[in-house]
Amino acid sequence: MKLKKVLPILLSATLMLSFSACNKEGKSSGKVDLNQTVATIAGENISALEFKFYLDMDKEATLNEAGLTDKSEGEKSKYWKSEEGLAKQQELIDQTFKNIKELKLLVADANKNNIKLEQTELDNINNAMEGIIQDKGEGDKAKADEAFLNEFGVTLDQYQALFTEYALAYQKYVTVRPTQIEISDSDIQKEFDNNKEQFNKVTVQHILIGTTDQTTGEELPEDKKAEKKTLAEDILKKAQAGEDFTELAKQYSEDPGSKDIGGEYTFSKGERVEEFEDWSFNAKEGDMGIIQTYYGYHVMKFIKYLPASLGDEEKAAITESLQGDRFMQLIDEMKTENEIVKDQAVIESLNLF
Repeated sequence: MKLKKVLPILLSATLMLSFSACNKEGKSSGKVDLNQTVATIAGENISALEFKFYLDMDKEATLNEAGLTDKSEGEKSKYWKSEEGLAKQQELIDQTFKNIKELKLLVADANKNNIKLEQTELDNINNAMEGIIQDKGEGDKAKADEAFLNEFGVTLDQYQALFTEYALAYQKYVTVRPTQIEISDSDIQKEFDNNKEQFNKVTVQHILIGTTDQTTGEELPEDKKAEKKTLAEDILKKAQAGEDFTELAKQYSEDPGSKDIGGEYTFSKGERVEEFEDWSFNAKEGDMGIIQTYYGYHVMKFIKYLPASLGDEEKAAITESLQGDRFMQLIDEMKTENEIVKDQAVIESLNLF
């Protein structure tokens, strides 16, 4: 198992609610009767309004891929009636229900585990809504509400409710819920014993001679890269001749993260780019050399090898990793155990395409 440093993101990109990237296919959503329920999942109702809102976001993404975002409504309508568009329709409906199912399951489990948005988080949402009122209505909520409804198919209050639910699920819940999962000392020890190699560490020093433009991030021309390589070779010769590597790093290195501490890094496998890591874990005390990575030429010096030990840092990393794994299992189990129940009659009554 490779330890995770960041919790996986569950949410489909097309489902993300963004104040800057709302759907523009949702004009008809405001006409949907909010009392209609298109489906239920884990005791949570999915209204016709929110279903159309999310579906319209998926539609907008599809139209963008087809190069139709800025085309007329007539051209868009023609696309949905085409062979390609017709084939896409059920796919989009199924994907929208899949996304909403996940959202609703997370919300239901958040409520079950008393996970709520803090007042500061709610205030941030309110402030964002105030920004929309200023942008769309010059401070007049009624004017902004009308403009927002005409443009995006939902009122400001409806949109705030949708966004608040999203924030609870994908900002709060996915952060808090894993930390509630208890990991025993025996589980930590077992994981450590089974993956000791991951916790071996090395300490090296390096001097980076960059081969990318620090302003644009693009690679330097070949002649400039050749000059950089020559510089790296000259620095290596100085180090091999006995000059202080720490001082050489402070003088020449272009790595801001280590330059001032003599280019020193202590790390485990999986934390550095492949070439850097391979050299470091295959070198021995006193070895020096030059390697090339995306960043440029690295003048390397091996310092020491640190065999795996189960300290506080390792325990924290293992705990976080196991919590992440078990959280993902929990999500999978919730999806398996809870079926979405659709009201096909209501779905067919909607003007979806």
